[in-house]
Amino acid sequence: MADANRSQAGCYVVHSAEKGTAGPNFQRFPTMEEAVSAVAGQGSFNGHQQPSNLTKSNNSLVIAHLSNEQSDASQCRPRHRFYVDTHLLGSGGDGTERDPWPDVPTAAKHILSMAGDGKLNLRPNEQIVIESRKMFTATRLEKKKMRSQRIAKGVFFCMTLSLVIPVFAILGYLFVQAWPALSWDFVTLNPKRMGTEGGIWAPLVGTFFLVLMSLLMAAPVGVMAGVYLNEYAKDNWFNRIINLAVVNLAGVPSIVHALFGLGAFVLAAGMGKSLLAASLTLSVMTLPVIITSTREALAAVPKSFREACWNMGATKWQTIRTIVLPNSISGILTGVILQVARAAGETAPIIFTGAAIFLPVEDNGVGYWLPYTLKSEVMALSMHLYTLREQINNAPLAMQYGTAVVLIGLVLSVNSVSIALRVYLRSRKKW
Repeated sequence: MADANRSQAGCYVVHSAEKGTAGPNFQRFPTMEEAVSAVAGQGSFNGHQQPSNLTKSNNSLVIAHLSNEQSDASQCRPRHRFYVDTHLLGSGGDGTERDPWPDVPTAAKHILSMAGDGKLNLRPNEQIVIESRKMFTATRLEKKKMRSQRIAKGVFFCMTLSLVIPVFAILGYLFVQAWPALSWDFVTLNPKRMGTEGGIWAPLVGTFFLVLMSLLMAAPVGVMAGVYLNEYAKDNWFNRIINLAVVNLAGVPSIVHALFGLGAFVLAAGMGKSLLAASLTLSVMTLPVIITSTREALAAVPKSFREACWNMGATKWQTIRTIVLPNSISGILTGVILQVARAAGETAPIIFTGAAIFLPVEDNGVGYWLPYTLKSEVMALSMHLYTLREQINNAPLAMQYGTAVVLIGLVLSVNSVSIALRVYLRSRKKW
């Protein structure tokens, strides 16, 4: 090995990585074997005695191969990197960060062995770095992973900001434009002069009527259908068709539901344009999502709960009523309330089935609180906003934005109630 090393041009220098240069205070060696042997004679990094011709270093040592033209090792690039941890016992290890050598002599011994086997050979302008591996510190691989994790975290944070900032910008713009019209009278007064004056009480009450009626129709049917499909239905072709139909109905555009409501309820059932026909149309639109959310909530209840109840002699219905439904009520209610928010903001399903552009409503008495019947047309916030924007000339811009802000506030309030209810019910779970 020595002969092979002497055949290469230049010399070998052992120096401290902190200094970075091989000046006259650094001893030069004609072969790498002699340089590594000199390293072996200086012990470990942590305060042990070192030869006077080598610089002390508590961090790392470098064995550099200099060419004839080089006077220092600052231009040499690391070819191999090994690690030493003087707190370890024994003589094992492979020199990696995860399994370092216990001291410098052991490191030198293994480096000489690898050089003798031809696994380690330095070319000019290359160097071997022997670093002190501190206990309980991150390895280079772990640091790389943490750096990648920070980059990924930053990317996802920027993506989140790119979604959140436009939302707040839109809401802020709407609120600023609506501010001149927002007042208590704007909410409690009925529209006048085709909606160009007054407030939005009648459309607001109509929206509550539509949502309440559709919820009373869709929630019981959707929950019972979800219970049947998840707890009773067998895996056969008929039930698979039902599941497929439910999934497909959830993706149908709202305008298609509007045309269905026009044909089925307004014309075929003879209901005409009415609160009942519009509520039924909304209930058909929201039914698939309620069914799906119910099934997912029921499926989340561990099967062991059911088996324990059956082992106590309970029937299937008793198990569903006393065990499954109480433990899945949070998911079911979340799906139902979210569909309430969706129904409140829909325009297409009601525009052909029951929504009116303008209706005279009493300003006091019972007619103020209950202005609509099941067979009468109804005003709604979404339809009222569309009317102010597209159908009425010279409608005050502040009233348009005010209507939009009240509608968004209604939807956000319902969603907030859903989140709070879900958190409360989940906190009461025992599993």
